[in-house]
Amino acid sequence: MVLGLALGCSDEAPNPGGAAGGSAGGDAGSPSSGGGLNSAGSGGVAGALGSDAGSTNAAGSPAAGTNSAGGLPSAAGAANDGGADSQSGSGGGGASAGSAAGGSAGSAAAGAGGMAGAGGAGGGAGGDCNSVTGQPIVTVGPSGAAFTTVQAALNSLSKTNTTPTQIRIAPGIYKEKLTVAVPKITLCGQTGKASSTILTYGDNANTSNGNGGTLGTTGGASTNMTGSDISVENITFANSTPLGGSQAVALLVSGNQVQFRNCRFLSFQDTLYVRKAKQYFRDCYVEGTVDFIFGDGTTVFDNCTVKNVGGGTAATAPNTEQSVPYGLVFLGGQLTADASVKSGSVALSRNWGAYGAATFLKTTLGAHISPVGWSPMGDNTLDTARFSEYKTSGPGANTGARAAQSKQLSDAQAANYTLSNIFGGWVPSFSK
Repeated sequence: MVLGLALGCSDEAPNPGGAAGGSAGGDAGSPSSGGGLNSAGSGGVAGALGSDAGSTNAAGSPAAGTNSAGGLPSAAGAANDGGADSQSGSGGGGASAGSAAGGSAGSAAAGAGGMAGAGGAGGGAGGDCNSVTGQPIVTVGPSGAAFTTVQAALNSLSKTNTTPTQIRIAPGIYKEKLTVAVPKITLCGQTGKASSTILTYGDNANTSNGNGGTLGTTGGASTNMTGSDISVENITFANSTPLGGSQAVALLVSGNQVQFRNCRFLSFQDTLYVRKAKQYFRDCYVEGTVDFIFGDGTTVFDNCTVKNVGGGTAATAPNTEQSVPYGLVFLGGQLTADASVKSGSVALSRNWGAYGAATFLKTTLGAHISPVGWSPMGDNTLDTARFSEYKTSGPGANTGARAAQSKQLSDAQAANYTLSNIFGGWVPSFSK
């Protein structure tokens, strides 16, 4: 299927009563992602962008409680900020705790730092992008840098760039609507400073396009990343639209072979939109309310924390094409929620597209996950969806009550979920 440029998971206005109808493929008239925005007061928003309620614990999970009143959503606990104490690895690299099938998928040696990124980033064992040498470096910062805005730094490079190049971004709040079209670059935040290095904007699906219409889900994205072979570390992507303020994408990524490590993604509805390519997220944090990880990408979340900061129908909404074997794949990590989110109220996923694929392998599931686990969206049916789990744990892992159309994978089936199989030969350097 081909998604229209103006379409996202939910380009219609939020519908607190439930999902609206739409085409099975999610083309024209995509279903509304309503049915979960009636949790007033839950989740909270941060008084200062990126302010956190506590420091990251050894497993990288956020501290309990979120956010004081004010501006953007804030990841409580500054999850996955990198640095020596982030996750289980050393030196900000971190190691995956979420290898599947006995370590065959996405496994990494504990404590090992990242290797070179897709765009030449990463500093080898014990380092990150800040330790890389021998590459052109462009600096961005409030003062003392070559550029004061990220877009100006990007615009200084060719869109046909072939030289691995670093854009090092100093801590700060960069209120910019960004287009990242330059290939073979690294967006590099300072080690341990993801929560204070924030790329944000306030457009959403209902924002006027100046021609009598609205931007839609896709047009409302704060950052639109179309370039391929890009690496990103130690950065927060956010959308400042408040709770209940329509679909508000923090990051739309359609570039191929794009990888993220120790990054944060903050919004409410439709936070992270992954499209039609291969993307890899490691030791990252994503928060939202409704369908806040969605799209038709082949995307792996390795040892990531996914947090409901308010009520929602489902945490994820894949729109995977029928011919694509892997959609959203979660290796380890955890799904958590604010205390305000009711137990058993959030599905793992609902199929935005008829053949949506999502798999959770050795993931810890909080009590907010519904016993049935999976639900259809609009006119779609679970009969065609590809939803599965493997050895999930935690209070939300009530596998005996799951939807009959979902699968509990055998050891042999789970063993197929290697990065090489999922990505067809591309092994992200952040996975090493």
